[in-house]
Amino acid sequence: MVYKNRTVAYIFRLSRFGKAAIRILLKITLNTISLLASSAKTSDSNDASANAARGGVLNYRTGKLDDGTDPVGWYEKD
Repeated sequence: MVYKNRTVAYIFRLSRFGKAAIRILLKITLNTISLLASSAKTSDSNDASANAARGGVLNYRTGKLDDGTDPVGWYEKD
């Protein structure tokens, strides 16, 4: 009988340790993913599609649609 109680206590302690280890690993993983996601940069191609909804003429200097607010102006394709 005494051995059965020790075995149950051992399994109980082992499960508590396992749960704590899983929680720590999960927190580290989620923090790492959050850090990587916050430092991600998007490409400029998203800006071109956003300007397309507003309209404008293709600016050959920048390769994007220009609604006339570019201070340098736009140039025709050579």
